[in-house]
Amino acid sequence: MDAAPSPWPRLADAWWVYLLAAVELVLFPVGLIARARCAVGRCAHSWFHHAVDLDAIGGLPRLLITGLFVAVAVLGWRASRRSSGTARSWWLAVAGLGVLLALAKVVSVHSTAKEDSPLLTLVVGLALAGAALGGLAVTGRRREIAGARSVVVALAAYAVAALGLDALGSAVLAAHRHVILLGAFCTFVEEFGEAVTGLLVVVAVRWSMPTARVPGDDDLAAPLQG
Repeated sequence: MDAAPSPWPRLADAWWVYLLAAVELVLFPVGLIARARCAVGRCAHSWFHHAVDLDAIGGLPRLLITGLFVAVAVLGWRASRRSSGTARSWWLAVAGLGVLLALAKVVSVHSTAKEDSPLLTLVVGLALAGAALGGLAVTGRRREIAGARSVVVALAAYAVAALGLDALGSAVLAAHRHVILLGAFCTFVEEFGEAVTGLLVVVAVRWSMPTARVPGDDDLAAPLQG
């Protein structure tokens, strides 16, 4: 069985969570304003506009979400080092998923695929998300991995934001194409939703990981071999 998860920390120890939340609350509304200005023909086309653009490749909003999943990958790997047996494999899977999500976000895989076939992209995305989350949930429950439920729920929330909000936004835009600022608002809702739930994933992984490394068979055998 996996080691017990870390207890929820004091406010002073979780300062980075509130700092990231504050950055999101500032950055994404600024990105919305920049995109809204472009929608009404007042786009500046400056480096600042590109930096705060909500879904621009290389823009700060996209890089922030990418960084959150890089953190998930690092924390998942650290959790695997503190675990043994099947728990180690489970945390390695979380780390691998963090890497894949970070890569997909930084190069905008979903947006690129959606341009060719929106419906197929949604179906494939739902299938992949269901398989990944289902696998983590089943193995986490069967192996009694502490914190597995929190991590899976947080990842499911991100999947809903990334896939569900995008599909909802596309449907709303298709029905109300005449509304000038609607596209900017839909993009804001989707990207801000991803940022909030991405931070939720980081928090869930951070405080679900084992507090200390669990000795494995190799660790126990080392003194005997000496």
